[in-house]
Amino acid sequence: MRRTGSALPGKLDETPARNMAIMLFKDSEDLTDKPILPRHRRPPKRYDSNPAVVNFSSCGEFYRQQYIEALEIVVNMLKNRFTQKNFKLLCNVEKFIIHVANNSLDDPNDCVQSIKNFCYGDIDVERLKGEILMIFDFFQSVIKTNQMNIKRITKISTICEILNTCEIGKQAFKEYHKLIKLYLTIPVTTATTERTFSTLNRLKNAIRSSMTQSRLNHCLLPHIYKEKLDEIDANQIMSKFVSNEKRQTFFGSML
Repeated sequence: MRRTGSALPGKLDETPARNMAIMLFKDSEDLTDKPILPRHRRPPKRYDSNPAVVNFSSCGEFYRQQYIEALEIVVNMLKNRFTQKNFKLLCNVEKFIIHVANNSLDDPNDCVQSIKNFCYGDIDVERLKGEILMIFDFFQSVIKTNQMNIKRITKISTICEILNTCEIGKQAFKEYHKLIKLYLTIPVTTATTERTFSTLNRLKNAIRSSMTQSRLNHCLLPHIYKEKLDEIDANQIMSKFVSNEKRQTFFGSML
């Protein structure tokens, strides 16, 4: 079997792939035609001067290779995603915010460099060091006063909930609050943007090449925010639209 990379160390365990292939072939017997091997096509010489010919004796071998290659691609992508420099920096900032809220930060000076690298010029680090000494006591006071069932803070959303409960905390710990806002503003990944471009490719294909920009925007926005669009009551919108007397004469009344 051809290996596409070294993402999976050691010898690959092909047992899960083999078992999955057997299960899929068995379940698909009554659903579709019997799988056959695709016709072998040699790649053009301009791509590879000496292409290696791979012959498969069965469909199981062919799809097992596809499974292993897809698995290695996923592992490589995840490895590249979580080893980025900015991702490690955001992880350090997140740990700093949570540890300060739990008073579990041993030495604040160890995280100062990460804070400076994260938001150089936006945070007053010296003032932030002073706020660190009082944040834990303030949070415990707010939790007891509002009878919040919080034993230990493990998420940024919990910190935001506490700060929103007592607005004075945002002013008293201005730099800490600013650091949280900066952390939540910066996206960790570009998945949302990439999904938008994928949506654009699906909408404006070769058949719709003459679509105007205005029409494209009108189709693109409802498709991107379709979850929010599903929450809108269409009957309520139509009723409001025909509430005007002139429109009601033409469209009639809506129930």
